[in-house]
Amino acid sequence: MKNLKHIYLIIFLLSILPLLTNAQQVAFSQFYSAPLHLNPALAGISYGPRIALTYRNQWPELTPGPNGGFTTYALSYDMHIEKISGGLGLQFISDRIANDRIVDNSISASYSYQLRIKDKVGIKLGVSGTYKNRYLNFYDLTFLDQIDPVNGFFETTGIRYQTNEPVPESFNKNLFNAGAGFVLFTQKYYGGLSFTNIVPEKDFYGESTSRMRMAAHAGALFKMGRNPYNKKFFVAPQALYVFQNNFHQITVGSMVGYDFVYLSLWGRHNIKNMESVIVGVGFKKSVIRFGYSFDINASPLKGTAGSHEFTFVFNFTKEDNSLNPSYRKDRMPCPYYLDF
Repeated sequence: MKNLKHIYLIIFLLSILPLLTNAQQVAFSQFYSAPLHLNPALAGISYGPRIALTYRNQWPELTPGPNGGFTTYALSYDMHIEKISGGLGLQFISDRIANDRIVDNSISASYSYQLRIKDKVGIKLGVSGTYKNRYLNFYDLTFLDQIDPVNGFFETTGIRYQTNEPVPESFNKNLFNAGAGFVLFTQKYYGGLSFTNIVPEKDFYGESTSRMRMAAHAGALFKMGRNPYNKKFFVAPQALYVFQNNFHQITVGSMVGYDFVYLSLWGRHNIKNMESVIVGVGFKKSVIRFGYSFDINASPLKGTAGSHEFTFVFNFTKEDNSLNPSYRKDRMPCPYYLDF
């Protein structure tokens, strides 16, 4: 077991170096419950005001402590404002790696402009601006050249072996970035495309890096029963494709629910191999929605205890539709999966 943990630690250390230069953006398994992270065009789509919280703990056994592995906290607020023909959103994300050895905090503001097409189709165009603060605790990191085959990381005197890794020119970075996207939706179908991290950034070593992230997402909603507006049994398949830094990731699956309870099953693939199987459960009642998902690793990192993710969404009103809110006649209900 001790040797096994050393193997996982080495794999983790190998993943640290790319994070110092070309860090990937946070990926949520319940992407449908983190709308502003998925696409700035989704700001205000459920009318609101709405608050969404997400907690994700990925590979918690890699390092001990409450923020072991990759831990992410996300909080967002958005609402639709008819006078400006769109929605406003504000999002805060704190991404922490290996007990705060690398910390990435960001705050984003979003605006989405909404077009109504004969009350049957909605189009939203969104933009966002982001401020980031990224911190690296370099001297708490451990690298491969510090591992002695006999003594491990420490000399017999208790002193840690030195590394030959170059010291970054800065341990603290303040960055600004931007994003944009659009969403087209009807009562049964939706599809969208978003671009985030559009502005090239510099890593801790002062080198420019292109980190733009493209996300294409789509889904459908099928209700069973004679009354199409009766939210009883439903199936909501969805797909998400992400491309960033020559890295491809596809997530495909579905939510299946009855009344206010739903189950979900997803598969995540990085083109070269299957990454994980995601199982989830949740409920949505009135203005509250709660979800839990667990990532079952299908990659070589099968001993990392998977990933836990919790989501909580609270809509201050019972409105579920920015396209046709309740005060409009002959309203078209918003798709259930966009109601988040």
